[in-house]
Amino acid sequence: MKLVIVESPTKAKTISNFLGDDFVIESSYGHVRDLPKSKLGIDIEKNFEPQYIIPKKSQKIVTRLKDDLKKADTLVLATDEDREGEAIAWHLIQALGLENSKLPIERIAFHEITKKAIEEALKNPRQIDINLVNAQQARRVLDRLVGYKLSPFLWKKLMRGLSAGRVQSVALRLIVDREKEIRAFKPEIYWTIIAILARESEQDEPLTNLTKEETLEAILSKIDEKPIPLPGLKDKKEVEKITSDLKKAVFRIKEIESRAIEKKPSPPFTTSTLQQTAWQFFHFSAKKTMLLSQQLYEGIDLKKEGSVGLITYMRTDSFNIAEEALKNAQIFLKENLGENYSLATPRRFKTKSRTSQEAHEAIRPTNPARTPESIKEDLTPDQYKLYKLIWQRFIATQMPNAIFEQTDIAIEASAKTKYLFKARGLVLKFDGFLKIYPSKIEEKILPEIKKDDKLALKNIAAKEHQTEPPPRYTEASLIKALEKFGIGRPSTYAPIMSTISERGYVTKDAQKKFVPSEIGEKVAELLAENFPEIVDVNFTANMENDLDDIAENKKDWVSVVREFYVPFEKKLQEKYESVEKQNLTEETGQLCEKCGKPMVTRYGRFGKFIACSGFPECKNTKEIPPVPLNINCPLCKNGKIVERKTRRGRVFYGCSNWPKCTFATWQKPTGKLCPECNSPMVEIRGEEKCSNKNCVFKNGRKSKKQK
Repeated sequence: MKLVIVESPTKAKTISNFLGDDFVIESSYGHVRDLPKSKLGIDIEKNFEPQYIIPKKSQKIVTRLKDDLKKADTLVLATDEDREGEAIAWHLIQALGLENSKLPIERIAFHEITKKAIEEALKNPRQIDINLVNAQQARRVLDRLVGYKLSPFLWKKLMRGLSAGRVQSVALRLIVDREKEIRAFKPEIYWTIIAILARESEQDEPLTNLTKEETLEAILSKIDEKPIPLPGLKDKKEVEKITSDLKKAVFRIKEIESRAIEKKPSPPFTTSTLQQTAWQFFHFSAKKTMLLSQQLYEGIDLKKEGSVGLITYMRTDSFNIAEEALKNAQIFLKENLGENYSLATPRRFKTKSRTSQEAHEAIRPTNPARTPESIKEDLTPDQYKLYKLIWQRFIATQMPNAIFEQTDIAIEASAKTKYLFKARGLVLKFDGFLKIYPSKIEEKILPEIKKDDKLALKNIAAKEHQTEPPPRYTEASLIKALEKFGIGRPSTYAPIMSTISERGYVTKDAQKKFVPSEIGEKVAELLAENFPEIVDVNFTANMENDLDDIAENKKDWVSVVREFYVPFEKKLQEKYESVEKQNLTEETGQLCEKCGKPMVTRYGRFGKFIACSGFPECKNTKEIPPVPLNINCPLCKNGKIVERKTRRGRVFYGCSNWPKCTFATWQKPTGKLCPECNSPMVEIRGEEKCSNKNCVFKNGRKSKKQK
């Protein structure tokens, strides 16, 4: 009998469908060994030797696996094929006492949980890759050293309960730096001048009767052959003078240039691009996306097939696709969409990352013929959304480019001054991959015009704009920034997002964008001032490269850890002596109603609060009253809308008369009522919409759906 150990019970259930009675499939439920929580757990004097223990939750599992081993003639370790999976397999050998055992031990790896992939892996077992284990171990040791050494420094210099992380602190700094940029930003007013033009009609048809397709919208780009500097015109008087002059101008077509342009499909998903796109399409958090993709990878019970893995391994930074998958996609396209929508030869994408392993694959469906609609009833709504996204993206990679006809028009306006306007038309000629993976590309149809045609002016308008500060990070944009800087790896993005939120260092605004908390800013500033290398983007990226070199057997993990730790420990001791403790309390001018001592503001896990200065003798505390917005409550009419936060730090809006008035909403009320249904209007991602889900009134108009 062969004992197969995987890390997940769901994965075990799926694999058991493909193997016979000669196999027993068991789960380790993740790691069976870890560093102790109660102490550092690293012997610095003995080459940073980790002092692993078997946690209580894993002891029964290890005992059960040992009993199963007594009946086995071979042990097969089938954990995930990445550093974490390799480390779990190695720890299993240690925990089960098999270092010097004569029992045959096989390590198998696969990118998808299908019958063919499992059988192929069993035919090609390998040894545990100790280099991958060492890379994971080095990361664990480095993170433990930073966390357990630097956190007490924060306790002493700021407040107890704080913690620091090697990678999370860099992410926090990016968020804090962006917030400082936003505060320092000074907006500028500028104008663009837009002309609405139409072909001169022989019948003198009124311009007001023309359809959108019969008009031409053009933007002013040059004045007397001089291009308008970006972002636009900044002198209001000059703008008024130009618009006045243009009302008397003669407009004619100076140039028309049409050409075919092609739009290529995006590469198949990697971990980071899947997390970013799932956020953009569905507002799934990175954590939720990884949970759903884990479920799709490990196996879903399908009525027609039983339990089967629907996608390939979801922690990857490679664009590589297996040849068989490319072939199956081509067959699917020819049979279902025809020759016009398939490629003569498969499209392959080259992975840009130095560290990605081409043996790994991008995230794709295990069977292209298993369409989202065919298994919709077997999936939860969120599983269906993510599977459909992955399926569409992969199928689209093997389809022809979309072809558009783009027309660029130069329009000369002659008045006291010569002006040049530009317009562009875009018409879809062949949808190609867009048939499967739609994109937000708006066609712009132009009227029938030719060079030297004169145009009639329907309207001239100066549109006022204001320069915008850089946007706050969303989970998607923060992951993109981390990947760009080479910080973190596919398995770390979701934990980074969760950790900075759970620590109370950041909250999310109504648009679910990261906002640093006051204590988060103080932590980032203290670390940047005293341990700049810890929160330095380049330093952290270089450390990631060192970990990759360990995985490739180019560097020794102990040397990498020592090179970081020795100067870090020396500086830490110096900073303990030189850095003064910050006083975070502020007087409120109030007296404690219980003991008469002054009340002060303090920081806690959930933000600022008011407490008695006589603590711990007097434990009187209360919330800081929220600042009311200048918006009347739409429910009780008497109270004002105030911004509040949940225990998890998420912002919501409620009535100042709570609990007498129970009005509450996640979206920020605008103070207006919907003209259609009289419900409160709210701000959702920059648009004013009705809070009533059954009413789709927005931005002062009905949507096309409602019309």
